[in-house]
This record gives sequence, structure tokens and C-alpha cells, in this order.
Amino acid sequence: MKVFKRIFLWIMISLTVQFAGLYYANSYILSSDTSIKTKKVVKSDTKKPDAEVKIPEGAKHVGVSFDGRYLAYYDGDVLKVVDTKTGEEKNVEFDDGVQVSFYKWLSDRNRMLIAEKETSKRSSNFKLAYYDVDKDIKEEIKELDWADKNAEVEDIQASPLTNIIYVKVANSGKRSSIYWINIMKEMKKADTNSYVIGKIRVVPHEDKLVYEDLTYNRISVTGKNRSINIDGVKTPSLIAVDDNDNVYIGDTQDGKVTKIYYGNVNDDGSQYKSVDLREAVNKDDIFVASQGKIYTNDNLKGTVREFGSGKEFIYPGIFVQMYEGGVVSISDGKLVKTIFN
Repeated sequence: MKVFKRIFLWIMISLTVQFAGLYYANSYILSSDTSIKTKKVVKSDTKKPDAEVKIPEGAKHVGVSFDGRYLAYYDGDVLKVVDTKTGEEKNVEFDDGVQVSFYKWLSDRNRMLIAEKETSKRSSNFKLAYYDVDKDIKEEIKELDWADKNAEVEDIQASPLTNIIYVKVANSGKRSSIYWINIMKEMKKADTNSYVIGKIRVVPHEDKLVYEDLTYNRISVTGKNRSINIDGVKTPSLIAVDDNDNVYIGDTQDGKVTKIYYGNVNDDGSQYKSVDLREAVNKDDIFVASQGKIYTNDNLKGTVREFGSGKEFIYPGIFVQMYEGGVVSISDGKLVKTIFN
């Protein structure tokens, strides 16, 4: 009996200590009534303006990164990259005898792909490299096949989701070669139905490339035997491929588009929907944003119009490029960003 009383006593003492601890924690440590001095931090809505970025008169191939943060251009044989926020300028370095044939900003990060060209008396050697602006690092990805002396890289398309890169090399006689490169740096020539290829666009979620077959005036897709055929469209132009794998094709006459057809890359064209632009627009002045919004540029008026809403955005100077959220132009030798709102 004494043993039982002793055990019971120790249990009561233990419970008392535990309740006391919990009461202390509840009353002081976790209490919402405890007086705490706070200071309210108000975030300023005033956006720090970009640096004034001057662009040399002879600058070529001017382009900005996906978010407009960085600007790149050729100044002679030098590839320059400028931070538009700070004005800091960098030169991308190359080996002696190597020139830039083409560069392309990636669609989702501040990194560019660069096609380097080294020319001998009769031929050219191309190498594909990348340059990470934030880290200021340039590394070689893959050496491409040899080509003739006058060959140039005309386009680079990359999908960050599939980690596939397509490089279009134009040789003499307008013949084109498309190189396929994966994340393991394996390379092969893409299987296309044409040697004369116009615009190319990568499909974000599949290992496929959409391309203009200029020999037969059709839009084709790698891995498919049949081209995309739309009734009544005799001269189709490839406009874009959006982030949802929709292809945008223009009904083109004399380089101008009056109607755009769009649909999934795996459809044959019979299910494509249409958008009537209500006027003839130069095919190179039509842009499709990643989520499918269609914009048209009017160089004479200095305006970009969003087709769906009818909103117009006025920009100064010469149109350069659209980017995520705005338009870039050059006015009085300076870079200007016009933000969509």
C-alpha cells in the first residue's frame, strides 16, 4: 500500500511540473498578449530607372534578353553585353581568328547560345557555346560539322523543357542543314523533308521542330510524314509556336498576312482556328507571346497593337524587339523600353 501511495505521489509531482511548464509556455512564449514592439516597413512603389544605354551607330544584331535586363549587339567583331539596370558593359571573349556567326538569348534565363565561326581558305568550322551573363562564364557545347567558306548560322532554337537545341546552318546555294543537339552533347542532322528551309521554331514540350519548307511552300514538323495543310492557304508562313505547343501560320500574299491559323502541333491543320487581322500586315511584324497573345507592329506609326484587346502601345524611334512585358526601341542612339500595362 505504501508503495502504491509513493508511486501515486511521484505521478502527481510529475504532472504538476509538466502543467507548470505548459502554462509558462502558453502564457509567455506563445502568448499573443505579449507586448512586442514592431516597425512597419513600407516598400516604395517608385521603380528605379534603367541606366542610360547608348548604342553605337554601327551596332548590328541588337537584341535583349527575355526580361529586357540585358542588351547584346555586335560592335565590329566584338559581341558586347550591357546590363540595362546598371549600365555595366562586358565583352564576350573569343579565341584569335574566331568570329560570332549568330547568337540567341534563351527564352527563360539570362543566358545566350553563341555560334562561333572559324574560317580557313576553303571552309568554315562552327562551334556552339553558351554564355551565362550573371556568372560571366562562356563554355563550349559542341563542335559542328565543317561547312563551306560562305556558310553562316542563321538561327538557333532551344527548348529548356526538353533540353534540345536546333542549329540552322545556311550553306551556299540556299541549302540548309539543321543540327540536333541534346543535353548529353550528342549531335546529329535533323531529318527534314527539304534542303531549302526558312523560319524554324522549336516545340516546347516535345522533341520536334516546326519549319518552313520553301521548296514546296508548306509547313512541316520533324517526326511527321505529312505537313500541316490548311484549306485555301497556298503560301503559308510560320509565325510562331507558343508555350502550349500551338503553331501559328499566316496566310501570306506578297509577304503580307491577313489571316492567322493556329492549332496544336500534332493536328494536321483541319482543326486549326483562324484569326482575321482585318488588314494586311507584314509577316515579320507579327509577334506571338508565350501564352498566345498576338501583337502587330506598325513601324510608320511607332505602335504595337495587341490584337485581342485592341490596346495600342506607342514607342519612340526604331523598333528593335518585343520582350516579356514590353517593347525595345532605339531613339536618338539610346535604348528605350516601353512597358505594356
